[in-house]
Amino acid sequence: MDHPAQQYYNPNLTAAEERALLRRNYLVLMTGQAALGLIGADMLGIAVEGRLDAVVLHFAITTRTAAIEEDIDDIAFGLRAFLAGGPEQHSPIISRVHAGRPDATWPGRSHTLLYLAKPQGE
Repeated sequence: MDHPAQQYYNPNLTAAEERALLRRNYLVLMTGQAALGLIGADMLGIAVEGRLDAVVLHFAITTRTAAIEEDIDDIAFGLRAFLAGGPEQHSPIISRVHAGRPDATWPGRSHTLLYLAKPQGE
């Protein structure tokens, strides 16, 4: 039986490309759920990278503080809980933190963006 999401994807995608899109969407959705209520003013960006061997969460923050570190840990913990019992339950979750703007220097820029703060003054 075909996956219901197939009706929304390009019919020229291979089965492997479809699986990769479904996985990416699943990881972004679960990360979004885990981040609810934890994105404060110091969080400038969140990106999700689904590697074959791990899930990498990229964070861009204003400055490292105990509070922001706790929020990042809580997001990773929440994601681990959401992935439990599913196909990604054994995937390690790695957090990468960039203190600075989520511009081209931020490694998360080349991955799936979940959150991006509006630049100050706009």
